Amino acid sequence: MTILLTTALVSLLTACGAEPQQQAQEQPAAAHVIAPESAAAAQKGQQAYEAFQYDAAIAYYDRALAEDDRNDEALAGKGIALAMRGNETGSQQDKDEALTLIKESLALNADNTAAFYDLALAYKINGQYEEAERWFKKVIEKEPDNTWSYYGIATIYGDLGKADAAVFYLEKAITYGGDAVKDAARSQHHFDAVRSNAAFRELIR
Repeated sequence: MTILLTTALVSLLTACGAEPQQQAQEQPAAAHVIAPESAAAAQKGQQAYEAFQYDAAIAYYDRALAEDDRNDEALAGKGIALAMRGNETGSQQDKDEALTLIKESLALNADNTAAFYDLALAYKINGQYEEAERWFKKVIEKEPDNTWSYYGIATIYGDLGKADAAVFYLEKAITYGGDAVKDAARSQHHFDAVRSNAAFRELIR
């Protein structure tokens, strides 16, 4: 992904004495180029994360950040790996640190849609459902066919036992994701509270 930095404003320069004031032109900050060693370690972190090896992923992301502490993808990657580990172990420290790191990533690259999704998921894992839904919707604003953001919102309403809303968002997810979404909805506990709902049963059959 392209690494973008927020545009920086150059300070005003004020002349002394009788010299007229001069204003510096605004100059965009140069895009940060991630160190190759950091990028390589972050890639290994992503591979470990996708294999559900969260401890290994975190170690690789730590290595990436040691090489380049402005690697926004490594910050977000470590964050979501911590969130997932916290989800497994119940560690509130992991969940809290996850949110901090992903927010730091977005401070460096405010347009990283993948980090929007990571933040939504981290909020959901932390039980902050309103914030989770808000960030899933930010993903959808940029990617209207983002299957798993619709699914993420559906799971929130499933957890809350709100069948109509769960079905509404699950149907949208199925529109884009098809049988993979149905399979997930059949097996995941998030929908346990709405499984008796006729519309839900019809949707996933």
